[in-house]
Amino acid sequence: MAFRGKLDNNQPLIDFANALEAVCIETVEEGKMTKDLAVCVHGNKVNHGEHYLYTEEFLEAIDENLKKKLA
Repeated sequence: MAFRGKLDNNQPLIDFANALEAVCIETVEEGKMTKDLAVCVHGNKVNHGEHYLYTEEFLEAIDENLKKKLA
């Protein structure tokens, strides 16, 4: 997305892409991740709610954090 912004000389798109990338990283660093990532971090014995979120829950966490960052 940031590359598309560079091609179009669209700074708002570049800024949004950078913010989204940062939010994704920050959300995972908070310990909010999907099961595939949790297994990589914690091994095969992971529990929902403790180690990972379902996809919809993870997307909601991303959305919440992105809204905070863009506010």
